[in-house]
Amino acid sequence: MVSTVLNSTVDASPRRSHQLRRYAGIGLLVPACISWGLSTALTKVVLEQLTPVDLFGIEVAVSAVPLVLLALLRGARPGRPSPALLLLGVLEPGLTYLLFDLGIRRTAASHAALLLALDAPATLLLAVAFLRERADLLLVSSLALGVGGTVLVTWHADGADASLAGDVLVIGSTLTGAAYGVLARHVAPNRDVVVVTAVQMLGALSVAVPVFFVSFARGASSIGTADGAHLALAVAVGMLGGVIPFLLFNRAIARVPALQASLILVLVPVVGAAASVLLLAERLSGLAVSGGLLALAGAGLAALRADDEPSRTEGSPIADPPAEDDAPVVRLPCTAPCAAG
Repeated sequence: MVSTVLNSTVDASPRRSHQLRRYAGIGLLVPACISWGLSTALTKVVLEQLTPVDLFGIEVAVSAVPLVLLALLRGARPGRPSPALLLLGVLEPGLTYLLFDLGIRRTAASHAALLLALDAPATLLLAVAFLRERADLLLVSSLALGVGGTVLVTWHADGADASLAGDVLVIGSTLTGAAYGVLARHVAPNRDVVVVTAVQMLGALSVAVPVFFVSFARGASSIGTADGAHLALAVAVGMLGGVIPFLLFNRAIARVPALQASLILVLVPVVGAAASVLLLAERLSGLAVSGGLLALAGAGLAALRADDEPSRTEGSPIADPPAEDDAPVVRLPCTAPCAAG
């Protein structure tokens, strides 16, 4: 009998350890969601004096510089980074943030926040299309709710700040984010969280640098005329929407399965919409609220469908950090002239 008790205690220990890791991951994901949601509303304030391209450049720079320095301090050696990891950064925050900043300039922040809920159903759709995952009733229901909710949110303009063009750009942002989510599941296992996030931000720089300098050369930049308060807020948006939540998310995803984490990420549009109403005094119509709830339900179904997968998928974007002797390498990507050579 003593042997039975000992065996059950030994068997329970790994399960308890696994549960504690899961809870720790959730504890990291929640503040990441709050950070992303707040950055959505604050972006609208920054765009009162800066252009979307200005803000995009600041966001990426604020995230990339400290992360690269931190990665080097952790022992990362200069070298050629993985093209797949750079592609992650091109997708998100690269194209995802650029499209979002362009879109939120043309629509209400509350609209933009609610439309972010389309990300989870879109991720599942791309997983079926490119990763040959099975299509089932939960998937179809998730997509139907996500698309239906998106249509309702964009159907009616809630005030002068809302527009279909802006909503479409935000939807494009969620689609590139979904593509990032699918690719991330397979391209960055067993790597240091800080280094992976740093390389991701370098990939985003390959988009931000040429876009920003073209805008600056054409005289379209407003950085020189913006006041100090808006510039400081732009830096804060870069921290809240970039380095802070990405580090938290990439650490958490080692403890929580990638798709299952999407259930918690539903908090992002909720926090974003609430912050837009409270901080910006925006108003949501009943139709937009209904659409947002449908989209959130679709995101929830997408996460519930992920419960059928193993608790730790083989393609998890980030696993435990490697040993110091196996530190990955990082190198600043070439600019266009360098690549041409």
